[in-house]
Amino acid sequence: MRIFYQLNSSFRISKKYICNMKKLLKTVLIIFPLFGFCQTWDQLSNFSGDGRHHPITFSNDEYGFVISGSYNDDVYKYDKANDLWIQLQDIPFSGRGYSYGVAIGNKAYIGFGSTSNGQYPVDWWQYDMDNDVWNQKSNFPGDGRQHPAMIVVNNKIYMGCGGNGNGNLGDWWEYDVLTDTWLQKSDLIANQRHHPFYFGIGDYAYVGFGHGSNPGPGSNSTGSYIYNDFYKYDPTNDSWIQMANFPSEARVAGTQFSYNGKGYILSGDGDDHGPLSSGEFWEYNPLNDSWNQLQSHPGGAIWAPGNFVIGCNVYFLLGQDWNTNMGTYPTTVYSYKLSDDCGCTDNIAFNFSALATFDDGSCCYVSGCTDPLALNYNNLSCYDDGSCITPILGCTDASASNFDPNANTTVAFGGALDNTFASGGFFNGDQHLNFSASKECIIKSAMVYSEANNTITFELRNSGGTVIDDTTLTISSGQQTIDLNFNVPVSNDMQLGVSQGALQTSGLYRNNSNANYPYNIATAIDITSSSANTDPYSYYYFFYDIEVEILCDDISSGLNILNSNKKLIKYVDVLGRTNNLSNNLLFYIYDDGTVEKKIIIE
Repeated sequence: MRIFYQLNSSFRISKKYICNMKKLLKTVLIIFPLFGFCQTWDQLSNFSGDGRHHPITFSNDEYGFVISGSYNDDVYKYDKANDLWIQLQDIPFSGRGYSYGVAIGNKAYIGFGSTSNGQYPVDWWQYDMDNDVWNQKSNFPGDGRQHPAMIVVNNKIYMGCGGNGNGNLGDWWEYDVLTDTWLQKSDLIANQRHHPFYFGIGDYAYVGFGHGSNPGPGSNSTGSYIYNDFYKYDPTNDSWIQMANFPSEARVAGTQFSYNGKGYILSGDGDDHGPLSSGEFWEYNPLNDSWNQLQSHPGGAIWAPGNFVIGCNVYFLLGQDWNTNMGTYPTTVYSYKLSDDCGCTDNIAFNFSALATFDDGSCCYVSGCTDPLALNYNNLSCYDDGSCITPILGCTDASASNFDPNANTTVAFGGALDNTFASGGFFNGDQHLNFSASKECIIKSAMVYSEANNTITFELRNSGGTVIDDTTLTISSGQQTIDLNFNVPVSNDMQLGVSQGALQTSGLYRNNSNANYPYNIATAIDITSSSANTDPYSYYYFFYDIEVEILCDDISSGLNILNSNKKLIKYVDVLGRTNNLSNNLLFYIYDDGTVEKKIIIE
């Protein structure tokens, strides 16, 4: 059970400081291996349900599934081909926390965990992923428990460890899918524990790390009792063998999977039950009992996340983020390509891969500019051909007095395009974005995410906090684009925010990590940081997809009514005169009742 976060905030900060210093020293001593091919994390569409910890996650060849977690009873399916989340029918049993499931073909098996009223159910369920159908199977005959290990080996399911109201457990069980029967096997040959890391490779199950009740390998002197020992189970003779201890910090409460003959562990808490210094990602090779560190996932380490594997990609999501002492629930989803075995196998596609042996449906036949901020962005393109044109904001009318010969657009967008780049949440304070403007311009609009219906005064302020321009708007709950129309002077360190106390009743969304300053908007504006007291270069406040415009001044070098459908009746100066009008302000009066102001300069 997660008990350490009941401590007060000051204690957690102290622990985190000490832990991070310790990890920094360790990092200096580790030499990280080079990757065999380009491996990076890609951000996908956010999970469409509520954030949660301990989601039950699994997949088949086409879809990933998220079930329950944090005592919810909902079910979601991820469509990889369309990067889309679909909600399915709710589970037919009570919402679960700290529960797990595994997949065998197109069937998943789910159970254990705890309910919101503190019970430890022993019901056991089969889920048909193809038809969204549930079938109850034989109840587990042993003690109910939460966050056990659960592993598939040769179409049998092995389950053990975990904990309940009586403490930690170390027993081990086999479930036969064909006969729907449970059989107790030999206990783990180590300290009892809950929330271990685990995976199946070939004919063996592997279990290790986790949180126990007594000192053990890897545990420190804080009393957390987090381990780094590791064990292999052989079902053929019901025996355990201890493997080499994990070569880095002891850990607990992450997520795990196996792929192509190797095991993987991802994120979680360190040996003080506080977040690891990053979302660490490790690969285990059973051939030589060795570990290899890969690229950490974006953002900070996450407690009790989930994952599923489709094709050659692992998808990482959900859990709880304790890096800011707020316990937020991220809904961002990241994908990581595990090998080049998957890819486009069609040699006429732009992204054909000669290394791919399995076609993952990624073949791209439309090339163009894929940068959404470029002038020639093509939302149908899936392959970037290098043709993107960088926007340069300014007046493009050669007859205007503020004509900019370098400009190629009068309107541009920038800042963070949306809130999906990292975790975050609704915020009720008075923070803002800091920016400088090198050209006079107008901040026309921005996208915001509101927690509820509200009336908010949005402000443009100078470097000293004095209001330059403001507007009061009634906004609705959710995502929307608001009109600001702020006239921005050339100046440094201006502020884009809200009036003091405007968000007390309901907040606006802001990201709390992974901002990518500076955000340059078409050479006119640079958003340089946030006003966050701590880590101002990680937070991003309120204003997304900001629209900026530069108007051409209303100055003409002569009459130009050839293309107008309206008829000029007359033009006069401010005194009503119709003669000797050069270099004066004139009023052009048309037959449709409109009047234009112009100056003829000679």
